[in-house]
Amino acid sequence: MAKSVKALINPAMLAWARKQAGFSPDEAARRLHLDEQRLSALESGDEIPTFAKLLDIAELYKRPVSLFYLKTPPKGWQPIQDFRRLPGVDDGFSPQLTYTIRQARERREIALTVRDELGQEVQPFDLKATLKSDIEKLSEQVRGYLGITEAQQQRFGRKAFDGWRLAIEAKDVLVFVVPRLKIREMRGTALAEQKMPVILINGKDRGNGRVFTLLHEFCHLALRQSGVSNMGGDRNDAPHPEVEKFCNAVAAATLMPRDWLLNEKLVVQKGSQKSWRDDELDALALRFGVSQEAVLRRLLTLGRTTQAFYDSKRAEFQKIYAQLDEKKEPSDGGPKYHYVVLSQLGRTFTQLIFQGYHDRYFTLRDVAGLLNMKVTTVPVMEKAAFGMAA
Repeated sequence: MAKSVKALINPAMLAWARKQAGFSPDEAARRLHLDEQRLSALESGDEIPTFAKLLDIAELYKRPVSLFYLKTPPKGWQPIQDFRRLPGVDDGFSPQLTYTIRQARERREIALTVRDELGQEVQPFDLKATLKSDIEKLSEQVRGYLGITEAQQQRFGRKAFDGWRLAIEAKDVLVFVVPRLKIREMRGTALAEQKMPVILINGKDRGNGRVFTLLHEFCHLALRQSGVSNMGGDRNDAPHPEVEKFCNAVAAATLMPRDWLLNEKLVVQKGSQKSWRDDELDALALRFGVSQEAVLRRLLTLGRTTQAFYDSKRAEFQKIYAQLDEKKEPSDGGPKYHYVVLSQLGRTFTQLIFQGYHDRYFTLRDVAGLLNMKVTTVPVMEKAAFGMAA
C-alpha cells in the first residue's frame, strides 16, 4: 500500500532537531521566516513543510534532511576515540569533522529505517578481533570474510578501492568518502555499531592510499572501536599507538599476504638487499593495489627492509600527504556530478534510497534531497547506481 506524503516526514524530529540545535520556538520561527504558530503546526504534523522549507530547516539546525525521516531520534552511539597524533593537531574535533561524523551516523539511521520498511534484514557484523589476535591469521580471516581471492585482487587493477569497498559494503557496512576535509585532521574514521557499521574515508587521500585506510578502519570495526585515525597515529607519542600499529599491520597483511608478496619475482630477485628504489615500490604497489608506503611497511614487517630505511622514506611520504591538503579540487573537466556523489555515498546507500523511492517510502524530491542533487539529475543517478548504461 502506498504511503501518504504526510507519513514521510516525522514531525517529532523537527521539534527534536530544533531543541538539539538550541533554538527556542520564537527564534527558530524568526530565522525560518515563519510565524510561531505555523512552526508549531509543522512540529505537530498539522502542516507539512515544502521541500524547500525542509531544506531551510535542515540548514538552520545543521542537520541532513535524512534526519527528518527517522522514526525516533538517534541514540546509543558509541563514543568516538581520538587515535590521531595530537601534537600539531587541534585538541578535539573541528566543527566540520563533528558534523561529518554526525551526518554519517544519521545516514546510517535512515538506511536502517529504510531496510526495516522494506522488510530486509541487516547482516550482523560478526567478525571480531582483539589486540592479542595473531596478525597473519586475522588477515586471512578478513580476506575470507570478504571473499577476496588473489585472482580477484589482481583483477582490481587501478580500481582497487572500488573492489575492496564493494566487498565490504556487501557485508552491510556503509563506506562514505568525505569531501572538503583536511587530510591532516582525518584520514579515516570507524563507527563500530553492532548493526550496519560505518567507515569514513577522506576524499583528499590518493586512490591507493584510500585502500590501506579502508582496511585499517575495517580492522577498527573488528576491534569494536569507534574512532578517528590519521597519519602518525602509530607514533609513541600518539594517544593509542598500540591500536594504530595493530590496525596498520592487519591492513598491510590483508592487502599483501605473506606468501604472495615474498614469492613475487621482484622480491625474490632482491634477495637480501634491504633498500628499495621508487620504481620497485611502484611496481609492487600497482600489483597489490596499495600505496608505496603500505608496501614498504609490509616489507619491514617481513624483514625485507630496515627500520632506518623505512623511516627515511616515510619522511618523503609525509611531505606528499601534506601537499594533498593544498591541492585544489578541479573546477571543471572532472567526472560528472552524479558520479562524484555516487563515489561519496557508495552504491549500498544510494541503491537503498532508490529502493525506498520505488516502495513509495520517498518522493522524488526526497531522493534529490537525500542525495544532494537536483530532481532532474535523479534518473541518471539511478542508472549509475545500478550499473545501467546512461
